[in-house]
Amino acid sequence: MATLDIVIAETARGQHGCFNRRQLEALGATPRRIDHRLATGEWISLERGVYALATSPATWKRLVMAAVLGRTRAIASGATAAALHGLPGFRPGRPELSIPASGSARSELAAVHRRVDYTTIDTTLVDGIPAATVAETLFDISFRSYPARLQRAMDHALVKKLVTVSDLQDVLDRITGSRLKGTVAFREAVVGLSGGYVPTESETEHLLSAALDDPRIPSIERQARLSWWDELPHRVDAVIESWRLVLEADGRTYHTKREDFERDRERDNLAAAHGYRVMRFTYAMLRDDPDRVLETVLRAGDSQSRALGSTYSVAPGARDDLG
Repeated sequence: MATLDIVIAETARGQHGCFNRRQLEALGATPRRIDHRLATGEWISLERGVYALATSPATWKRLVMAAVLGRTRAIASGATAAALHGLPGFRPGRPELSIPASGSARSELAAVHRRVDYTTIDTTLVDGIPAATVAETLFDISFRSYPARLQRAMDHALVKKLVTVSDLQDVLDRITGSRLKGTVAFREAVVGLSGGYVPTESETEHLLSAALDDPRIPSIERQARLSWWDELPHRVDAVIESWRLVLEADGRTYHTKREDFERDRERDNLAAAHGYRVMRFTYAMLRDDPDRVLETVLRAGDSQSRALGSTYSVAPGARDDLG
């Protein structure tokens, strides 16, 4: 019995403290032994047929792992996979799973989606949890994400080398001709990476100006020259001097971003060394969600003015507007 308990504990350690009844039976645990461990409190039941060591931390990943173990051939997908992969804008929440179309979607722990394309989905392990790959996850979230959110997640994954353009193209090739939700949005995002429409600098600057056309925003200097930046180009799109806030409108494609990434980080760090905060907004953010851009700048300005002890802060009532 002691040897079996050791083997089960080792299995659990690789699964965030969880295991299911099928695994226990494969290891030689009898129904009587399972019931005894549950009765003594050494194991706890998380869902029908899914258990955890009582000593294991009740983390979000344990919840996701338990949900996966509770369904045959289940993988973490959608927002859950996005959070596991560390994509920006996605936080731990109720687990979301994908299973074959013929499987049972009933679960006490998770939202379960039966997928007609399940057998073609590429999977991976994220900290031991079976999940859709980053490329598959970006497609999965495309139909429920506004364009700026999808682009932000895609750009992050590319810059951090979590995915390649080729990986994304492979998924696009797989879904082309299907009627799967998100196909159009995903195609537009991927085509944009491969030389699709690239806005002009004047267009992105115009969108930035329009987004910040609000009485709560103080004086803005556009195409500002920064005295402490002595390399070309030594101008920024906009600066709000009273908030020590630099604003950049980015209309570049991913390929250009990759080439300029190091220089941008150097400029941002230099700005921080001189007491300025840098905020960057993509063309999609400015085009599709200017209200959120304004809200974000107002929040940053309020924070900066309080930190600087400035006599100028966000206009009265603005903080209530910001939540």
